Amino acid sequence: MKKYFIYISLLTITLQSCLKDKFGTSMSDIPGTNIVELAPMDDGATSSTDSRVKTLKRLPSTLKAVDTITIPVYLAGSTGTLNQDVTVTLARDISAITKYNLAQGTDWTFFPENTVISENLKVTIPAGKNVGYFTLIVNTKEVKSDDKYMAAYRIAEVPKPLSISTDRFYVYYKLIVKNKYDGFYSLRGGGMTDYQFRENTVISSTTVDLVTIDDSTCLMRDAYMFKNGYTDPNNKPLNAHLYWSSATNTWSNWYDYFCPVLHFDPSGNGKIIRVTNYFGQPEAVLGRSAALSPNPTEAAASAWDPATRNVKVYYLMYDGTFKGGWQGCKTWFYDNLTFLNDRP
Repeated sequence: MKKYFIYISLLTITLQSCLKDKFGTSMSDIPGTNIVELAPMDDGATSSTDSRVKTLKRLPSTLKAVDTITIPVYLAGSTGTLNQDVTVTLARDISAITKYNLAQGTDWTFFPENTVISENLKVTIPAGKNVGYFTLIVNTKEVKSDDKYMAAYRIAEVPKPLSISTDRFYVYYKLIVKNKYDGFYSLRGGGMTDYQFRENTVISSTTVDLVTIDDSTCLMRDAYMFKNGYTDPNNKPLNAHLYWSSATNTWSNWYDYFCPVLHFDPSGNGKIIRVTNYFGQPEAVLGRSAALSPNPTEAAASAWDPATRNVKVYYLMYDGTFKGGWQGCKTWFYDNLTFLNDRP
């Protein structure tokens, strides 16, 4: 998507413990004390809890079979550095992920065991230094945009007479695979014409997800249907947006075997250069395929706006049996998507 970004966010829910700040005096300000903490920065300093969120953005194409996540382990103290190595023991903190999910209403899980390549939980802070590094090596090559993988660690043990920070002893790393078009959108259907069944009309307001497929491609699925577990004919939760049928007075319809995929210009300018059907071009059951509108004005207007992150797209759905519509299509669509927020 224009630029698929992988976001690895270091979320440290904590107060400041190495400097005096608005939260008070830390143990490291007391003469002769040293504490160990997991820090978002090499110097351990921070001005607010919010600033302790660290994000690394990458394109999906940069995912690696051997990918290293580095977490600083910081020695904070009023006596400066020590003249000997300090070995700190970390531990996975699965319960912290559970607490995070309960608080945020999310469903993150620790990286699957088959993705973890190396995890040395012993970290050395060298003599004369105040920081050492824990490295988690994982395979991110196959991670998809709907995967919710997180690493959470806490300090389990430090040598005496050092102390473990009371409020900065744990961290979260969330791995998020997305391009810049990925997001949660309000769909205001600008128009839809089903040339075969005129009673099928566009729903004026619903919500859709644009979901990263690669660096410049997004699947457009109905957000409500996906969230509530509805499945398409292939038993996958990927659905084109719904439509209203005046014949049955219901909106719980979508075109089977059809889900639009938006292909943006790889240059990143936001132009939509192609629309295809997720299930195939054409798919094997009903012969359905998709295409960007051949109307020059509509094609030119099909784009992502970098200022608002809104999307407009005109496209056609072709059917294997019905050829009677404009340009031989079954249905013409104009979708007007207003960006709401990033998908969690």
